[in-house]
Amino acid sequence: MTSNFPAVILAVALLTTANQAQGPSALPPGWTAASSGVIGAPMSEPLPSGYRLTEDKASVHVDVTLTDATTTAASLMIGDSHVGLCGRNGLPFLEGPLFGGAVTEIKAQPPQPNIKASISVTRSHGKLTIVFNGVILPAVRDPGGDLGAVRLRPHRDTMTVHKFEVIGGTPLEPLVGQAHQVWSSGEEEIDTYRIPALVVAKTGDLLAFAEARHGSASDTGDIDLVMKRSTDGGRTWSKQRVLWDDGKNTCGNPCPVVTSNGEVILLATHNLGTDHESQIIAGTSKSSRTVWVLRSRDHGATWSSPEEITAQTKLKNWTWYATGPGAGIELQHGRRNGRLVIPCDHIEAETRHYYSHVIFSDDQGKTWQLGGSTQQHQVNECEVAELDDGRLLLNMRNYDRRQRTRQQAISEDHGISWTGQRHVPALIEPICQASLRRLRRGTLLFSNPASKTGRERMTLRASFDQGQTWPWSALLHDGPSAYSCLQPLPDGSVVCPLPLRGWVWGGGGDKALVAGPLRKLFLRLP
Repeated sequence: MTSNFPAVILAVALLTTANQAQGPSALPPGWTAASSGVIGAPMSEPLPSGYRLTEDKASVHVDVTLTDATTTAASLMIGDSHVGLCGRNGLPFLEGPLFGGAVTEIKAQPPQPNIKASISVTRSHGKLTIVFNGVILPAVRDPGGDLGAVRLRPHRDTMTVHKFEVIGGTPLEPLVGQAHQVWSSGEEEIDTYRIPALVVAKTGDLLAFAEARHGSASDTGDIDLVMKRSTDGGRTWSKQRVLWDDGKNTCGNPCPVVTSNGEVILLATHNLGTDHESQIIAGTSKSSRTVWVLRSRDHGATWSSPEEITAQTKLKNWTWYATGPGAGIELQHGRRNGRLVIPCDHIEAETRHYYSHVIFSDDQGKTWQLGGSTQQHQVNECEVAELDDGRLLLNMRNYDRRQRTRQQAISEDHGISWTGQRHVPALIEPICQASLRRLRRGTLLFSNPASKTGRERMTLRASFDQGQTWPWSALLHDGPSAYSCLQPLPDGSVVCPLPLRGWVWGGGGDKALVAGPLRKLFLRLP
């Protein structure tokens, strides 16, 4: 894992519990979390980012509003220096050792009450460049070395923080804890492990699923579904258990879900190992993709034999089909409370268009029904999350190569239909799977390789407005990476299994699937 993670204290603050009685808060006294951002009362302690500017190339980005914005001395602090939002004569200012010690007023538009003000400070090539409300100020000489901790100070005003991002800084505490290997190439004589999926059983145990690919890293051939268990939050893992081995055939695309009664249900797909994806799409294969379900009533200790549900969940003119990959959800709101929803995708035989869709069960997985498909094509592997108001958000891998960004759509009827399909510019991708999870009220988490050029830079993002914007991000792994599957844990940490090394677009395979616990990101879940 790289040691330099982009960081935003806004996320650290907002993702702590709103119920102070349940545990400590990451916010200093005088600060509270709200849907609009993090709010600091007058004369509160500075809001820490948890990062220092020690590297030669780093930047800070801030979006805030001030209730008064006339006489306050609110500021962005770097060490003992200030980029002041207001002050003498109501003008913004620079003050402190970085800026020569004296107070220097900035000839720029000062902040206005309750109107967003933006500040960015970039450290590069021996200079500090400051942009205040769109005005580029004269560069300041960088003294080098450690410039100090990055903080926000409300002083005499009420400050609402919408964005607080530090890129290239040194974290005071690492975001990612020690990585723990789940699977590695060569284990159990398996060539490659791919397509991770993860759920938390009612016991608190972690159940990790993957495809065990014999002979090569290919999507075609002898592929088994396997599982491991962790009883200590992902630090150690059990021996591998094979859940489905159909000889030389392909058993893949694990997509588990845990029901309210504690049952673990695993959706998967199957095809002959001799059939290639291109043949299945073209309709020239010996078989087609079929849909199956496995069940465990004892938290993953024992499993039923695979049961085919293709007739319930696939139309006759669909060729290619995939469940997940990732994890399904159980709805918590409205008249469809308890519905199991599994994200899927398919290809039409006639048009060969790619679509995302869902399947669902209203009887805890005993029977299944086909839900709605996206209105527009060129999307496939997807993940679904339930929003605070009961609507569903579908986040999709995009096949429109002119736009290397994720797509998303909304369901107002619990997965029966999807509307509002659009690209999400903030969620860039190289065309790859991603993970989406509802953390708590108002907060969504997202992970994917955040690159338009290749499967690299595994990045965690957070949204605080139901997926409309994604203002916070943190780099989890700077190198090659591919599929992932986020899961929040009861202790407030998050676990993300991902291929850590060796994945190269167009060749090679995962050398290892590693669970990375994000231990310092959340103190406690509500």
